[in-house]
Amino acid sequence: METALQKARRVAVTVIVAAGMLLLGFVGLSAGHNTLREWAAVSPALRMCGLLWTLAGAVTMVTGLWALGSLGRNRVPLLVGGAATALAGMVLVAGALTYVIPCSGPS
Repeated sequence: METALQKARRVAVTVIVAAGMLLLGFVGLSAGHNTLREWAAVSPALRMCGLLWTLAGAVTMVTGLWALGSLGRNRVPLLVGGAATALAGMVLVAGALTYVIPCSGPS
Protein backbone atom coordinates (compact mmCIF):
# COMPACT_ATOMS: atom_id res chain seq x y z
CA MET A 1 0.00 0.00 0.00
CA GLU A 2 1.39 3.36 -1.03
CA THR A 3 1.35 6.13 1.54
CA ALA A 4 0.38 9.70 0.74
CA LEU A 5 4.00 10.85 1.05
CA GLN A 6 5.23 8.19 -1.37
CA LYS A 7 2.50 9.09 -3.84
CA ALA A 8 3.33 12.81 -3.62
CA ARG A 9 7.03 12.04 -4.13
CA ARG A 10 6.26 9.86 -7.18
CA VAL A 11 4.09 12.58 -8.71
CA ALA A 12 6.74 15.26 -8.05
CA VAL A 13 9.50 13.16 -9.62
CA THR A 14 7.31 12.40 -12.62
CA VAL A 15 6.50 16.08 -13.15
CA ILE A 16 10.19 17.02 -12.98
CA VAL A 17 11.24 14.25 -15.37
CA ALA A 18 8.38 15.04 -17.76
CA ALA A 19 9.37 18.73 -17.77
CA GLY A 20 12.93 17.71 -18.63
CA MET A 21 11.64 15.48 -21.40
CA LEU A 22 9.61 18.36 -22.82
CA LEU A 23 12.67 20.63 -22.74
CA LEU A 24 15.00 18.07 -24.34
CA GLY A 25 12.33 17.15 -26.86
CA PHE A 26 11.99 20.79 -27.88
CA VAL A 27 15.76 21.11 -28.24
CA GLY A 28 15.97 17.98 -30.40
CA LEU A 29 12.98 18.97 -32.49
CA SER A 30 14.30 22.47 -33.12
CA ALA A 31 17.81 21.21 -33.94
CA GLY A 32 16.38 18.72 -36.39
CA HIS A 33 14.09 21.33 -37.92
CA ASN A 34 16.96 23.79 -38.37
CA THR A 35 19.05 21.10 -40.03
CA LEU A 36 16.24 19.98 -42.33
CA ARG A 37 15.44 23.59 -43.24
CA GLU A 38 18.74 23.64 -45.14
CA TRP A 39 17.93 20.36 -46.94
CA ALA A 40 19.58 21.23 -50.25
CA ALA A 41 22.74 22.64 -48.69
CA VAL A 42 23.70 19.82 -46.32
CA SER A 43 25.14 16.38 -46.92
CA PRO A 44 22.94 13.27 -46.93
CA ALA A 45 24.49 12.10 -43.67
CA LEU A 46 23.65 15.39 -41.96
CA ARG A 47 20.13 15.15 -43.41
CA MET A 48 19.75 11.78 -41.70
CA CYS A 49 20.97 13.27 -38.42
CA GLY A 50 18.42 16.05 -38.74
CA LEU A 51 15.65 13.58 -39.56
CA LEU A 52 16.51 11.43 -36.54
CA TRP A 53 16.70 14.49 -34.25
CA THR A 54 13.30 15.64 -35.47
CA LEU A 55 11.78 12.22 -34.92
CA ALA A 56 13.40 11.71 -31.52
CA GLY A 57 12.47 15.22 -30.38
CA ALA A 58 8.84 14.76 -31.36
CA VAL A 59 8.64 11.37 -29.62
CA THR A 60 10.26 12.81 -26.49
CA MET A 61 7.81 15.71 -26.37
CA VAL A 62 4.78 13.46 -26.88
CA THR A 63 5.92 11.03 -24.20
CA GLY A 64 6.65 13.94 -21.85
CA LEU A 65 3.06 15.11 -22.25
CA TRP A 66 1.88 11.52 -21.79
CA ALA A 67 3.90 11.21 -18.57
CA LEU A 68 2.42 14.47 -17.30
CA GLY A 69 -1.06 13.22 -18.12
CA SER A 70 -0.62 9.91 -16.33
CA LEU A 71 1.23 11.46 -13.33
CA GLY A 72 3.55 8.51 -12.94
CA ARG A 73 0.95 5.77 -13.00
CA ASN A 74 2.37 4.45 -16.26
CA ARG A 75 6.09 3.84 -16.83
CA VAL A 76 5.86 3.27 -20.59
CA PRO A 77 6.15 6.98 -21.55
CA LEU A 78 9.27 7.34 -19.42
CA LEU A 79 10.87 4.32 -21.08
CA VAL A 80 9.98 5.39 -24.61
CA GLY A 81 10.99 9.00 -23.99
CA GLY A 82 14.27 7.90 -22.46
CA ALA A 83 15.01 5.70 -25.46
CA ALA A 84 14.23 8.58 -27.85
CA THR A 85 16.47 10.92 -25.87
CA ALA A 86 19.26 8.34 -25.92
CA LEU A 87 18.83 7.97 -29.70
CA ALA A 88 19.18 11.74 -30.18
CA GLY A 89 22.31 11.75 -28.03
CA MET A 90 23.84 8.80 -29.89
CA VAL A 91 23.18 10.51 -33.23
CA LEU A 92 24.89 13.65 -31.94
CA VAL A 93 27.93 11.74 -30.69
CA ALA A 94 28.21 9.59 -33.81
CA GLY A 95 27.83 12.62 -36.06
CA ALA A 96 30.50 14.55 -34.18
CA LEU A 97 32.93 11.63 -34.13
CA THR A 98 32.57 10.98 -37.87
CA TYR A 99 32.84 14.69 -38.71
CA VAL A 100 29.35 14.76 -40.25
CA ILE A 101 28.36 17.55 -37.89
CA PRO A 102 30.58 20.60 -38.32
CA CYS A 103 31.80 21.23 -34.79
CA SER A 104 34.86 23.42 -35.26
CA GLY A 105 35.40 26.93 -36.49
CA PRO A 106 37.62 28.01 -39.35
CA SER A 107 40.98 26.32 -39.44
